[in-house]
This record gives sequence, structure tokens and C-alpha cells, in this order.
Amino acid sequence: MSDAKILFGKDNGFEYRIPSIVNANGVLVAAADNGRSGMDWGYIEVCVRRSFDGGETWSEPRTVAAPPARSVSGDEENTKSAFFIDPCMAVAPNGDIVMLVTFFPESKGVHNMKYLEKKKIAFTRFDGIKCPIVYDRDGNYFIVLDNGAVIDKGKAKTAYNLKGIGELYKGEEYVGNIYLNGAQGKSDGETETTFGAPLKSPKRSYIFLLKSSDNGETWSEPVDITPHILREDDGAFIGVSPGCGLTTETGRMLIPLYTENGTVCIYSDNNGESWLRNHRIPYTGNKDEWTMIEAPDGRIYGYGRDDGKIPATISFDHGITWAKSDRPPIKSPKCQKSALVMGDKVLLSHPSGKERSNGVISIGEFSYDKRNRFRGIKWTEEEIEVNRSFFAYSCLVKIDDKTFGILYENKPSGEIVFKKYEI
Repeated sequence: MSDAKILFGKDNGFEYRIPSIVNANGVLVAAADNGRSGMDWGYIEVCVRRSFDGGETWSEPRTVAAPPARSVSGDEENTKSAFFIDPCMAVAPNGDIVMLVTFFPESKGVHNMKYLEKKKIAFTRFDGIKCPIVYDRDGNYFIVLDNGAVIDKGKAKTAYNLKGIGELYKGEEYVGNIYLNGAQGKSDGETETTFGAPLKSPKRSYIFLLKSSDNGETWSEPVDITPHILREDDGAFIGVSPGCGLTTETGRMLIPLYTENGTVCIYSDNNGESWLRNHRIPYTGNKDEWTMIEAPDGRIYGYGRDDGKIPATISFDHGITWAKSDRPPIKSPKCQKSALVMGDKVLLSHPSGKERSNGVISIGEFSYDKRNRFRGIKWTEEEIEVNRSFFAYSCLVKIDDKTFGILYENKPSGEIVFKKYEI
């Protein structure tokens, strides 16, 4: 075991949460929420650090996704900002890093659901393509075309045009951001603030995607993929399950999501260029964050975050349909978990105390019959102790055949550390 290294610490007034880490062609890329108040709302960016030596040294933190905001401050009640939250990364077969992240317009997100507009339609189909809808103060709707042009309900072109993350223009004049309300705010730092636009996007969650084709050095601008994966009965919330997605031996990328009605899986067979979605997973006993691993015969196991014994599910068709699976004999408080395969072992990181504390990595083993046919996972009583203090969200990463790392929250809303282990 290596000593713990603080990758994201409470400095310069920043608060860090929600770790995600991948090994991209030998480069470790770690991501986290970078907020100002430690709350799950307010001004929250996504930042990354990279390591070229297996986690011994790291680059400085760098922002890859920044939300529009009317105000940037450390005030816990400051809601005058849109925000990104809960990154989940996976490495595509072509080597690209794909990151999905949840995005909310100015609000408290799921922490005050009454402000989310459950009945307001966010997307409509126009010329065979699902397009975003925005509304004026009188409730009139407008459609945003794929090129950013805005048309009215009569399909007539308006003077409006949308760019970037919600930046609305009227001709050449910038007129505000569709994800914000009110008048121009003030910043307590160098972060640029803006103001609300005359047209607004519905208050709900959105799923944005970023890509890096150079092992995390540069990233694409966040793109909203919500219209391609949203179903009408999802309500006003669909969110990313933070941590890591899964790229199977067949080259399929799987990303775990969840809604108010249950867990969801989306998948891509073309390096994240387009995404399909399965039906809900009805047997997890879980409506929250979850993680998955692939077994040697191609079946996929999923593990949720509920209290007590961990809810589990299984897929025999590469993530399209799912069924109930035996729960691991592991107890954990309600918290996000991370799973990783190392050879014939399955690692599952989680808190083991009555609350979020005493971090451990439970160990399972792939089992086979006498003909060497895969039978399932046998969970052992062996555990790797990570720490004996606060332990919340975590993410496991394979470094090489003998070494893995764990990135985990070591303090509430303030510190994310990295450790390495040999197995």
C-alpha cells in the first residue's frame, strides 16, 4: 500500500467531492466536482488532474466544465448558478476518454424538487431530430434547432441563436443564458458572471458529455445528450451515477444512470458518438447510484447503494436487459460504491461503519466448475482496509496487472485522496 496523496484538497475556498478516475493508455486521469460551498448546488465546476507515473505525481487541477452563474460565492444558500455534478468517465475502444456529468439550471437540483418543472416539456421532435424547447415569460415555446437557430411554434425563424452552454444571442447581441434567472450578479472572485436570458430552458436535470482524445490534456465543450436518452415518464430528473462506466470486451461502453423511478443503463457501440438506452432495471431494489463489472463469460453484474446488503442485478446480453442477482454478503450504509475486476478477483469499495466511515475494499473471486466454465462470484471474508475515519464516495482504477488505485472522499466536502495497492 502507498501513502495517501491528497489530490483535491480544500484550498483557495474550493470544496471538492465526487471522485472519478480512469487509466487512459497508461495515463491516470482523475476528475472531481469543484464547488464553492460544499453543497450539492451553487457554483460547481468539474476539474481533472493527470498522472504519468502510476499515481506518484500529478498535474495541477484544471477546470474542464464550468457552468453559467449569476453569482459565485461560498454562501451555502447561494443558488444563483447552474451547476455540473457527479462525473462518470470511461475509456472508449478507440482510446478516447468519455465523461458524462449531470447538469442543473439555476436551482438546488434534487434537493428542492418543487422548483423543478416536471410538467414542462423539454424536448420535441422536429424534422426527425429531438430538439430542445425554451420558453418565454408568457409560456410561449420555441424550438432550438441542431445548428443553434431558434424557431417559434409556427416554425418561423426568430432572431435568436443559441451557442455554447445556454448562451443566447439576438442577432449579434448577447442577451443572457437560458439556464439562469434574474439580473446580472456579482462574483467574489475572477469567475465571470452573467445573467438570465428572455428565453428559459425548463428546470430539470440534463446529461452533458465531454470527450478527450489526448489522455485528458484537452476536452471538448460539454454537449447535451439528454434528448437522445430521455423517456417521457422519467419526470424532471435523470442523473449520472458517478465513478466509472464500463467498456466491455466486445467494445460496448456502458454508463450507469438513475431516475426517480429506478436505475437506468445507456450504451454506445461507436466510441460514445451515439447512445441507446435500455428499459429500467426493475430488480435492483435501488433507485439510486450504481456501478458494474464484466465477468469472464461476458455477463455483467451491477451493484447499488442502498442500506444493508447491497442490491445486485445481472445482464446476460451486454447491458440491454437485466435480472435480479444474489446480493453480496456485504453490509454497508447507503453510499455510492465502486467495483473493479483484477484478474480473477472482484473489488468493491464502500464504507463499512454504521454511517459513512471505515472505508474497506471487499473481495470476491470468480468461480469455475471442473470444466473451467464460469459459475459466478464467490465473496470472501477478506477485506482491504482503506481508512478508519470518514469515507464516502470512491472510485477504483486498474494501474497494471498487479496494482490498483482508489480515489476516495476522506473528509466531508473538502478532501479527496489517492492510494495504491498491490494485489
